[in-house]
Amino acid sequence: MFESIVLLCIKRFKGERTVSGIFNMLTGKRSSQTMQDAKAYQLDHMFGVFPELERRKLDNAIDQMAGREEVVVNEEGFPNLTDKGTDHLQTQRASSSAYFQGMQWHEVLPAFISRLNLLIQASSNKEAGIQSYVAIVDQPGAQAWVKKVFGTFQDKLPRLNQSLYEELVRLLSNHDPVQTELFTHRLTGGGWIGLTVDQLKEKYRLSREDILLGLRHTYYYLFQQAKKDKEAYPVLHLCTRGLQSSHLVTASAGKTYQLIEQGLSLEEIVTVRRLKKSTIQDHIVEAALVTPDFDVSPFLSAEQVEEINQKAMDLNTQRLKHIHQDLGGVYDYFEIRLALAHGRSTAQRERKPSS
Repeated sequence: MFESIVLLCIKRFKGERTVSGIFNMLTGKRSSQTMQDAKAYQLDHMFGVFPELERRKLDNAIDQMAGREEVVVNEEGFPNLTDKGTDHLQTQRASSSAYFQGMQWHEVLPAFISRLNLLIQASSNKEAGIQSYVAIVDQPGAQAWVKKVFGTFQDKLPRLNQSLYEELVRLLSNHDPVQTELFTHRLTGGGWIGLTVDQLKEKYRLSREDILLGLRHTYYYLFQQAKKDKEAYPVLHLCTRGLQSSHLVTASAGKTYQLIEQGLSLEEIVTVRRLKKSTIQDHIVEAALVTPDFDVSPFLSAEQVEEINQKAMDLNTQRLKHIHQDLGGVYDYFEIRLALAHGRSTAQRERKPSS
């Protein structure tokens, strides 16, 4: 699974991003460049899905792929797929990663994971009559949430526990069988102690990366199914309450966006915020990427946005240097980035009704 995801990233990047770009994508680096890459190369779903990834593991994986002649890395460090790598990627089951929606949910998924695991432990122990145990989740927020649930449903805890079990069985019966087993073997409660990642590695002969990604994919699956169907999965839906998708605008970018809405020019914002012009430009691009109906007219006309995006399509590239050169240097890199960000955001909104 890990290798297929890396191969997918390499394929989508088309030799236009380094290994660092892949690492930043999968770990969810909150930078304008990484977010723009996620949108531009249609990798939104993979953004931030593997925060535990170690750089050396990624480097080793790509070295192994290169050794199998599935990937070639040029002198500048840009990896690209070979025909053999493309064939390998096509053999992978798309269902094994179909529920990743990193850009939308990666920030709130950890809270869902903590709530669900602790609720399973607490409710299972309650039913088994186990009163003294060490909580597997030490996060105060999750512990407070479970206590509130217990207080609200104190007379209905057996029914809540039964419903939670039935909901999980129903959903997991339609999920990837190996990922389902990984998930169930990790659960703790009712006198059962879940297996560690190392124990799962030994049992299933899978890499640590595949174990972690398989588990996280299952949580994405459960979260999204429960989020959209409250009636079918009431207890799991309860675990999603208050967990909303984020536009991913950083706090600093948010302050810049507020000044833009007040009508301040780029130069005025630089003066007010006492930041470098390039930093403010990063904020503007970030806002254009994730803010619905962001108005780029103070910086570019509609015709200019169209010209830049058309050139990117004609060249079949997101490389700023190539677009800049082919347009004769008429636009600076900020203007190109902004136009591409606006174009990608608009295209995604237009596709939503039919998806």
